[in-house]
Amino acid sequence: MAGTIHFVADAGIATVTLESPGKLNAVSVAMWQELRRVFEALSGDEGVRCIVVRGAGGNFAAGADLDEFGDVHHDLDSGRRFHLETVVPSLAAIRDVRPPVLAAIEGVCAGGGLQIALACDIRIAADSARFGVPVGRLGFPVVLPELRLLLERLGQAVTAELLLSGRLLDAREAQERGVVSRAVPTAEFEHRVAETVHLIAAGSPLAARRNKAQIRLLVERGMDYTARELDASFEFLDSADYREGIAAFIAKRHPNFTGK
Repeated sequence: MAGTIHFVADAGIATVTLESPGKLNAVSVAMWQELRRVFEALSGDEGVRCIVVRGAGGNFAAGADLDEFGDVHHDLDSGRRFHLETVVPSLAAIRDVRPPVLAAIEGVCAGGGLQIALACDIRIAADSARFGVPVGRLGFPVVLPELRLLLERLGQAVTAELLLSGRLLDAREAQERGVVSRAVPTAEFEHRVAETVHLIAAGSPLAARRNKAQIRLLVERGMDYTARELDASFEFLDSADYREGIAAFIAKRHPNFTGK
């Protein structure tokens, strides 16, 4: 059965689910392309306050669908097209989407599946989760644009260990090594995910999107910024969300943020 991307949106929360039955949600070319389409559309949706990415059936995703590699990854030209025209733009769409993105991770999260999770802003894992990039066992390295994402999120030491040893980290070690934000007992997993989504959605969409953008700016610039970017970081002072947040605090009521 072909893999699919399921998308639902409710009350400002968008949920994107990877499903590839019998393949641990391995990501097909069609799924990569659909991920890009969905996230590019979500980036322009002002009503979305939080996006959740998860896998169906108790696993996140086991990586790219190797059954397709005979067609899409069999020589220099096809391999370049697969990575540069399919995988890299899809990961960029997830990373660049304006609303905050939470990866809810159970079971296997490996290879391209881990890359998808790392493109998200926050990662919460059940204690059943396992993480790795064992591509060396398949005879190929990670190409430079995808390696950059691993290094930015995990650093040199963790990236090198995952790629060179090919071993999988359990959820506890993944938390200790900074692969995930939190690892929680499976019995608490759905509650903790919902709790985090609620906290994100209750805040100012304007502040969340600006915080996300500025975190990335400083990380990619080595903590440097221009005078123009400094000025832009103060634009919130002229926003409706800022005025509403302060007014609600003083009045001891819940704020009604609009993202403007």
